[in-house]
Amino acid sequence: MIGLILLGHGSKLPDYRRVVERHRERIEEFGIFDEVRTAYIIEEPRLMDVLSEMESDVIFVVPLFISYGEHLREIEEIVRGDGRVRLCKPIGESELLTYAIVLSALIQKTF
Repeated sequence: MIGLILLGHGSKLPDYRRVVERHRERIEEFGIFDEVRTAYIIEEPRLMDVLSEMESDVIFVVPLFISYGEHLREIEEIVRGDGRVRLCKPIGESELLTYAIVLSALIQKTF
């Protein structure tokens, strides 16, 4: 089994969680992964709790962060020794995000 965790920072604002959960729902619809979950740094569910509940043999953790920083160093320590976990690069480093930025601007273009 292959799992995926979308790892967000978290927020007290409800829209943040709604957006992360919507990404999870879309990814589930693709049918690529056996388990798709969300976890957060500053709110529940926490990464270790989600990992302990998952049954997958391999679990990709995708940080929904702009860049590598203090939180990811902490996450590396948390997942060290769990041979199932594959910690991915922060999504902000992806070339695809560059395209999303340009598309967002072009959609708003009014001239």
